[in-house]
Amino acid sequence: MNKWDYITQYQQAGAYVFMALPNQKHNGVAGGYHNSFNSGDDLQAWLTQHSEYQHGNVGIDLSKSNLVIVDIDKHKHNGLKSIGAWFKAHDINPETIQDTYVERTATGGLHAFYLIPNGKDKPKNVINVINGVDVLSDTAITVAPTVIDNEAYRAVTPFETIQQAPEWVYRLSEYQNNTNTQSNQRTTRYSNIDRWLMVKNGFETGQRNDQAMSLAGYLLTIDVDPQSTLDILEITNDKSSVPLSHEELYRTYKSAYKREYNKRVRMNQYGR
Repeated sequence: MNKWDYITQYQQAGAYVFMALPNQKHNGVAGGYHNSFNSGDDLQAWLTQHSEYQHGNVGIDLSKSNLVIVDIDKHKHNGLKSIGAWFKAHDINPETIQDTYVERTATGGLHAFYLIPNGKDKPKNVINVINGVDVLSDTAITVAPTVIDNEAYRAVTPFETIQQAPEWVYRLSEYQNNTNTQSNQRTTRYSNIDRWLMVKNGFETGQRNDQAMSLAGYLLTIDVDPQSTLDILEITNDKSSVPLSHEELYRTYKSAYKREYNKRVRMNQYGR
């Protein structure tokens, strides 16, 4: 299958497809991954205006699409072990993952694709709901035939096997003992080098809010103007493997801006 065969099958399933730069996961044009289309003609028209993406990678804007993805990591965490244990604890056959359309990522992880049943809301978008496993419904996802550092995303099962999201996907997204609840989040301090590496590589899954807050606060502290700070955050977010929604990123930016503003007011009143 060529790239357009993949794109067509995604769009026919209700997905909104965006293009990423070659060897990248992000769309660097204003709007980022929201430059997505459910029509091949509309996507081709966009590409005529952005020829640098003509031979780029492929992604899906899940915020617009009738899809949810269970993302099982093998690069940093053993997500297969985690979800296997979760299936066992909930009396679910672990082979169920193979019943739908699955892709292997460039780093060896798995993306299991599910359609949203008619009349049902999407499952929540939850990062690290259990160790190494995300439920993705309101973000961007990189898909086949994307190639990153000479490693390709590829189909493991036929696309025709894609299923409607079973009840266990909803249960997983609501799982109360997840590792991404606020009470379990760890506040991390980042060096200036760490922050500029964020700008280069994107925010790290599992630390995106902390990193976005840290980067925004740093930029405002060194007197980068508010709009430029927000622009840099959006560029960094679009480079992330699993970006924050634009709404969540903006809330994080506003929180950092308010904190910096209040700090400056206190300094003006009481001195350093």
